[in-house]
Order: sequence, then structure tokens, then C-alpha cells
Amino acid sequence: MNKPGQPDKMSEPFLLLLAAVVVFTLLSLTNTSFSVGGFTSKPVNTIYEITASGRIEKAPGVRPLLDSAFLAARGVKLETAKDKTAIAEYGSDTLGGLIRFYLALDQLKAGKRKTVRVAYFGDSMVEGDLVTQDLRKSLQDTFGGEGVGFMPVTSIVAGFRQTIIHSYSTNWTDHFLITPTGCGNCGPGITGHTFQPATGGMVTENDSASQAVGGSWVSYTAVNRPRLERFPKVRMFYGKGEGATVNCNGRNYRMEGNETVNTITLADQPVKKVKASFAAGSPQYVYGFSMDSDSGVFVDNFAMRGNSGLPLATWPVEVLRGLDAQLNYDLIILHFGVNVVNSKQKNYQWYAAGMTTVINNFRKAFPNASFLIIGAADKGWRGPEGYTTDPAIPILLNAQRQMAQNTGCAFWSLFDAMGGTGSMVEWVKGDTVYANKDYTHFNHRGAKRVAGLLFNELMREYNVYHQSAQKI
Repeated sequence: MNKPGQPDKMSEPFLLLLAAVVVFTLLSLTNTSFSVGGFTSKPVNTIYEITASGRIEKAPGVRPLLDSAFLAARGVKLETAKDKTAIAEYGSDTLGGLIRFYLALDQLKAGKRKTVRVAYFGDSMVEGDLVTQDLRKSLQDTFGGEGVGFMPVTSIVAGFRQTIIHSYSTNWTDHFLITPTGCGNCGPGITGHTFQPATGGMVTENDSASQAVGGSWVSYTAVNRPRLERFPKVRMFYGKGEGATVNCNGRNYRMEGNETVNTITLADQPVKKVKASFAAGSPQYVYGFSMDSDSGVFVDNFAMRGNSGLPLATWPVEVLRGLDAQLNYDLIILHFGVNVVNSKQKNYQWYAAGMTTVINNFRKAFPNASFLIIGAADKGWRGPEGYTTDPAIPILLNAQRQMAQNTGCAFWSLFDAMGGTGSMVEWVKGDTVYANKDYTHFNHRGAKRVAGLLFNELMREYNVYHQSAQKI
């Protein structure tokens, strides 16, 4: 209690708090940001934070921020197709769009070929076999096949992936597309990586990881899930033979061959686990392994975190062509874009031009494959009234669709398949949560939903193809 004659300090905390509330309320009402020393804050909206935080079961109505006037001011023409969730088939010849892929599926069903293979290139949206693991299962349930497909030697998400148990020694040298380490002419493989084992003595199959003081090793173990509980066949892909020896499950193989990409079959009978150990006396480049069966459909996951897709233009065509000669790809899926999203960006023609170079190079590497461009997913953006769709998304999508049309690829708008404007907010805050609170990445449930949407669209278009073929 204050003594007589002294100022009333008991009320000071209350007055200070009241002043803070008044200031933040005024800032919220005016959506004001402020700048100090060159730093500009985000708009302040404290009222929204209080009302929205943790209490919204369903996504709030999204303000029609992306109306026609907004987009017209940025030079965007809205797609007028009746069903924007459908795959759009573009192509100037009879084998454009997905026709090569669907012909391959028909030949597989008729017994005229044994395998159909899909390469799915993407960024962190598909990292850890997300999306691809469920797309693979749906295709294999429908058309047959076993196996997880192509695997890199090392991976930053080895512990995250649920479709295989993957471990390796720490003494591999990883020549990565983004951060080259000077491997000369080795070039990145189809994963964006080329792996080089350490020179030294071989680690035997019975040695533990702590004993990996000599050569390098990598181990894969099948998981107890349908179509993944064993490895029907295991192959290893590597560069020109340099005389190295690989020991797999107790048997030695000499790495020889003068092709750009060479292959050794390490297991042609079903096994539960493989451990490959290397004794290299000179540089030997390894691209990866594949675990699959003799027949069926296979989907390879090639995820590259933080990648826009543009660096793929630098991949050496001869290496990709060499891998295609061994694996015979029928469908190439390119799923990129979220890493170039910037709410202030008003034009993505530069991005479309760069990805067109990628597509043209990939067509040389995979001459028998169909190409499917997956347009960017919805991405949350924190505007003055809370989260909504990043205003750059429709601009990017428009550029991606035009790119697909100009290059004769098929196009599927994941943004529209998710539900369009504001859908990422719904996927984050809906009754069932499908995405993380970064408003960008799907969780496992969301990735499975995306795979289901894609599979259903692929099969719907497959039926359309059949109906059209019957009329001819």
C-alpha cells in the first residue's frame, strides 16, 4: 500500500497493460506494419490471433482475395476448363500426353510386356516416399508388382521412410547435384546424387556399423507391409568399372563394364535383407540399387529437398539415358514449384522457360515415356486477415499449365484437386488434419490423400483413353 503523499504505483501495471492492448488493437484495426532501421515487420493483427488460435474446427471463410481483378492486374488469365481437377492432355501428335503410359499398361495386362515403370521427381513434398508409396501400392494392387523400386545409397530421410529399413556407413562421398564435390565427369545419377565408396578394406556382412573403418557399406531390409515384405530381385547400378569388388550377402562381385551405366544383379531370388560392402582401390561411382519383381508396375521416388526443379537441366543426359536403358521408364512425373513461390512475384515465365529446358533434356533421356506435370499444391500465406492462399500460387499454376501445353505434356493441378483457394488452410485446420502448420507440407494422411486423388485421376483418364480408342 502506498504511503500518504506518494504516487499510486499499484495501478501502474494495469495502466501499462491497458496501454499495450490499446496500441495492438489500433494496429490490428489498421493492419499496420512498421519499419525500423530497414527492417519491415509483418502486418499486426492481434485480434485475429486471439479469435482464431486453436478454436477453429473448420477453416474460416477465405476472403475472395484472388478475384479476377487481382489476377488481371498481374496478367493472369484464369483457366476456363469446366473441370480443373481433371488431368489435361496436351500433345501435338498421337503419342502426346499420357498415351505412351496407357499403351504400356495395356501391353502389361495383355502379357506383351513384363514391367511398367514410373519415375516421380519432386521436392520435399514427396520426401521419405510420401505420395509415391501410396501411388505405388494402388498401381501394384491394380496391375501387379512387388518392390519399393530405386533406392539411393545414402539418404537424409533414411530414418523417416516407412517402406524400407535403410542404413549405411558414414564414409561414403556423396557427389550431389546442388553441392558438387568435384567428382570430375561422374555427373549426378537419377537421384541427383552419385555415391563413391571409401578406399580401404571390405567390411564383411557380419561386421557392425562401428567396425566400418575400411570400405563402405549399405544395407536394406524389407518391411512387413503388403508387396514390400521381401526383395524379389536386387540390382546395383554404377559407372564405368574401375575394378572394385562388392560383397553382397557373402558373395563377391567384381564391378566391371565400360558403359556409362553398368548393372550387377545381386539377388535374383527373394531375400529379406541385402548388405553390400565395398573394397575400392580406385574411384568407383555408384548410382543406386533397385528392389523389384520381374513383372508389374514400379514407382521410383526421386525427392530433392528445397529443389525448384530447375537444376535438373544440368543432369547429364547420357547418364539418365543409361539408366533408362536398364529400367525402361514409361511415365515421368515432375512435381515442383513450391520452392519458387513468393507472394510478391507477379510473373513465372522465367520459371516455365527453365523447366521447359528440363523437359526437353528429359525427353532425350527418356524417349519412350509420357510426361505428367503436377502443378503446385496450395500454399498458405499469412495476409492481413490471417492465412489464405499465397497470391503467387495461381500465377505459378498458370505458367506451369502453359509450360505443359507448349511441351506436349499432361498437366494435373494439385491446387484445384485439393479444393482450390484456401484449401491448404482447410487441410491444416479441418476436422481431419492433412497438412502441417507450415501451411506447405502434407502429413502422412495428407500425402495418402494426394496419392489417392492422383491415382483416381490417372485411372479416370485411362478409361477415357479406352473409350476413345474403341471409337477408332
